[in-house]
Amino acid sequence: MTTKEKILEVALKLFNEKNTQAATTNHIAASAGISPGNLHYHYANREDIIRKLYKLMREEFSALSDTYPSSITDLAKLHEKIFKIEWKYRFFYRELLFLLSKDDNLKKIYQKEILKDKEQTKRIIQALKNYGVLKIPYDNIIDYLSDMILLIDQFWSSYMQLTDQFSPNKGIETGIQRIEETLRPFLSKEALKELAKFQR
Repeated sequence: MTTKEKILEVALKLFNEKNTQAATTNHIAASAGISPGNLHYHYANREDIIRKLYKLMREEFSALSDTYPSSITDLAKLHEKIFKIEWKYRFFYRELLFLLSKDDNLKKIYQKEILKDKEQTKRIIQALKNYGVLKIPYDNIIDYLSDMILLIDQFWSSYMQLTDQFSPNKGIETGIQRIEETLRPFLSKEALKELAKFQR
């Protein structure tokens, strides 16, 4: 592991355990076993580290977008992977508005990526419609469903943590259930049968 990678690993651990403001670059350097000067040789400041961690998270998300789910079971498996990545980088969504308010560059990157996420979610919903999993009478419902799924994807774990209900497995399971219940009114008869088996 390189020094740059070690800094990111330690920073991610500290950010998740505490918060980004409690974990200064001095704390990160000490935990990584290097001098503050060595850390700043690789990363200008804490915001630079956070942007790099966000980039790594986005790369993990990108690896999931090669294929579209063709069933409600496939969709659940996809969202399980999404929730696991978000748990790995949970500090980001927990502190989202604060982090974006502190860093205009990060805000611009995030705004660009969230629009991509929405278009990707719409394509997934359209694919499920084409496969006969969803029965969607109007195009504007695709917009509605993509917004609701994105909200659950990005903020469910934070909600669970804030209400003291969270554990990784429970958060993933209930997050997937909320997405399935959002889609339930639009599921085909075959998809409803599959969902009933899946939820047993």
